[in-house]
Amino acid sequence: MKQIIVTCSEFDKIGFIPTVIIGFYQSSMKVSFFEDYQKLKERFPHVDIIGCSSESNIYDFIPHVFFEEKDLCVFLCLDIGKEAYQIELHTPESIMEKQEANGVSYGALMFSSRYFLSMEEIIVSLQKEKNIKPVLGAIASVVSSSKMKDGMIFWNGKYYADHILLWLIDTKCYILEGKSIHHFQPVGFDMEVTKAKDNILYEIENRPALDVLEEIVGDITEETITSFDHPFFLKEKENGKLSFTSSPLCSIRAIDKKRGTVSLYRSVHEYAKLKIGVARGREEQEKQLEAFSVFRKRKNAVAFIFNCVGIKANLGLMEFVYLMDLKKKLQLPFIGFHSFGEIGSVDEGKYSVLHNQTISVAILSEREGTVCN
Repeated sequence: MKQIIVTCSEFDKIGFIPTVIIGFYQSSMKVSFFEDYQKLKERFPHVDIIGCSSESNIYDFIPHVFFEEKDLCVFLCLDIGKEAYQIELHTPESIMEKQEANGVSYGALMFSSRYFLSMEEIIVSLQKEKNIKPVLGAIASVVSSSKMKDGMIFWNGKYYADHILLWLIDTKCYILEGKSIHHFQPVGFDMEVTKAKDNILYEIENRPALDVLEEIVGDITEETITSFDHPFFLKEKENGKLSFTSSPLCSIRAIDKKRGTVSLYRSVHEYAKLKIGVARGREEQEKQLEAFSVFRKRKNAVAFIFNCVGIKANLGLMEFVYLMDLKKKLQLPFIGFHSFGEIGSVDEGKYSVLHNQTISVAILSEREGTVCN
């Protein structure tokens, strides 16, 4: 599996003919990204090119690509067997339709242009009903969270704002694996959601949701929301067997002081349980990165890093040190972006779910002893 990671000013370094190129670009660089696509397609007419917008990009040379405008797009070029993958574009409605199995076992990298209310159901369906395992990926992001509906995914010359893209990998030829971690621990009593609709919390324990949360964490302001200070663990009925530590983290998107409601970055159902999340210490956070060391001996491997914008907001300039530590743990080339939701599993062997304020890593490597054209 030949590979190289380049910025948009380094295309001359590509010394082979790639079959797939995955690019991440800051959302303000949409026009530049399309120009880069045209250059790549002219040079490699048969290549499949996937793209996803980001708040900012991550790759293994410099974790943040924000130095010069010409370097705001970054690309992973791969030469993998054409018969060993397929790319599918779906609306949330079409992805839920039953598909006939073709006898191939797939894992999937999943990119979504934005958060859809059916997101959790889609991720579960792919794994349980369509037997696609694992499912790893992230939701596209933008520079400002107030414009999060402007996230985009890209496929072979077109941008999509209301779609989900699946890059399906044949697991007989390649190994797709991964893990998610977060830096919070649940505290306090279980609290029950007693009134909710879509992504809005109306009542917790039969009281206005905002009142209950502010009694625990203090005044919730626009500043604390922007810096993602108050995530909580959300345990739905269907994942009730998970411990709270393994349950998805959920972030606050907005509040309504008059109505006492809390809007979230994910859907919530009545009778779900929640606990407040408290950040672990910096030393403990860095130790958690050791979990990614298990991937460092993979043959001809590359990693995809999906890091929540909330982690960047919390770590600030220290995120550079954090990502450099991750680089030492992985010892693999990697590419990725800051996202509005990460898809992966905290516990090994469990189904992937959608998290907030999580770092998810997907590893693609060759399966030894197999030849795929």
